[in-house]
Amino acid sequence: MRNAVTGKRWLAMWLLAVLFIALGAGMALADDVLKRHEAITRDNGDIYTVLNTVNLQNRSLNPIYNINVAVPLAANESTVWQDHLDEEFSPQPQKITEDESGRRTAHYFIKRLDVGEKIQLIHKTAINNFCITYDVSGMAGGEPTEDLAQYLQPTEDINSDMPEIVDFAAQATSSTANNYLKARLLFAAVSSYMTYDNDERASHSAATAYYTQRGNCEDYANLYVACLRSLGIPARVCSGYLYGQDAQTDSTYLSPAGHINADKIRHSWAMFYIDSVGWVVADPTSGEDKNADGLADWSRFAHIDEDNRLIYTGDYWANNNSIKYSYQGPAPIISYSSELALYSLISPFADVVNHWAADEVLHLYYQTPRLVQGVSDKYFGVNEYLTRAEMVTLLNRVLDISQPLSDGQTGSIAYNDLSPDHWAYNEIIKGVSRGLLKGYPDGGVHPNAKISRAEAAVMLSRIIGGEDITAVSSYDDVGPEQYAWAVPAIANLRDKQIMRGVADAVFAPEQLMTRGEGAAIIYRWLNSAAYADAYMTE
Repeated sequence: MRNAVTGKRWLAMWLLAVLFIALGAGMALADDVLKRHEAITRDNGDIYTVLNTVNLQNRSLNPIYNINVAVPLAANESTVWQDHLDEEFSPQPQKITEDESGRRTAHYFIKRLDVGEKIQLIHKTAINNFCITYDVSGMAGGEPTEDLAQYLQPTEDINSDMPEIVDFAAQATSSTANNYLKARLLFAAVSSYMTYDNDERASHSAATAYYTQRGNCEDYANLYVACLRSLGIPARVCSGYLYGQDAQTDSTYLSPAGHINADKIRHSWAMFYIDSVGWVVADPTSGEDKNADGLADWSRFAHIDEDNRLIYTGDYWANNNSIKYSYQGPAPIISYSSELALYSLISPFADVVNHWAADEVLHLYYQTPRLVQGVSDKYFGVNEYLTRAEMVTLLNRVLDISQPLSDGQTGSIAYNDLSPDHWAYNEIIKGVSRGLLKGYPDGGVHPNAKISRAEAAVMLSRIIGGEDITAVSSYDDVGPEQYAWAVPAIANLRDKQIMRGVADAVFAPEQLMTRGEGAAIIYRWLNSAAYADAYMTE
């Protein structure tokens, strides 16, 4: 342990050097951020399932009776960058309790566990996780929207009242009175002060991290949060997983079920609160990823990208040691494991499970506002054929968000097969107003007719634009004579990778479009450059 006086002298000299660099490399960038308009941008949403399993086994020679098991649960709260979608238990616990800190626990009672018997207690949590970018220009005023007192108090691991930590934080941030810039300077200070070390240790407290200057993500996060709280900035430690698609493709990360072995990507980071901005994410654990300025990886401050997705499960880690149990008879063997599935394992629709379009359907279903509905509560109708009315309704739902119609843009158009009491009457009228579909020579709009793949391509391409009327079909079954009306649209969607053929040279233009296929092309459109260029630019 360093002598406190010597430590303070060393710290003062070290911080002086750090501050000169941070003021140039860090604060200049932060000042630029302050000039922009207030916004929190979320994009690249991906659905994941956190799968936590408790295994109980009786390896003794006698039955085990009256087993009570208390299992910590993943959080069911949403954050700025992550929406909680749903959770599922198998089997259902007898009860779920919640303590004063909001930590939930599932309680199970097992009357008897026979010799050799195994039981699994499974908890699934489905989430929609986003990349996020902050613009904090509006941070000058405003009041907190929640009670933040608990995020300002010292705890056993967050030693925000320790004099050395108070001194460390004060010196690191003495150049500014702005809380956001203080948090940024502390991000650099903690990252530079610490050296990453994943060796086992008795304590991961902020105090231990300060004195040893070493530690893993827990130590970094606890020290950073302690420093923030010492300055009166509300802050909290977050726990969960650090997932990067490129980093975790190695087979060593895969579980026997083909999911990511989440026990190998456990991670801790921080959030701090800025008035009129809200909770801002920061991951101070730099490891070897410091930028050229030598201070920190700035891409992990007020930012989450595809390479460093933060999967939030709560403010602490559940593990074998956190499971509490009692029993009568021989001791059961109990183990705990976590997996991350790269899609939802919780489907509200039985017919979507294991379907090729499951991810696309669930992404649209879990959008806010919801973009697709099932035929019934438990049945999506993924292989049923899509009607013209359903297709135009789906497109309208997207456009109502990104490019809503103004008053007076819709008129009362009469068709001989569309009455005002038709379920899609208003959607059809909006679709006609937007140019998505037209009436037929017989005076009808044919809302209940099944839509073909060629017709769906034309309808979607009308929205996207950019068709080349001289385009030549790359599909053998889309000839220029019979399908001249559809060739530019089909080529347009192919070039934009939104709609493909059923085989390399086969488009199947007359094949009827299923509800699953409709969801797939809408999902691809929403994630395409064409959509981003049209609706997501300033």
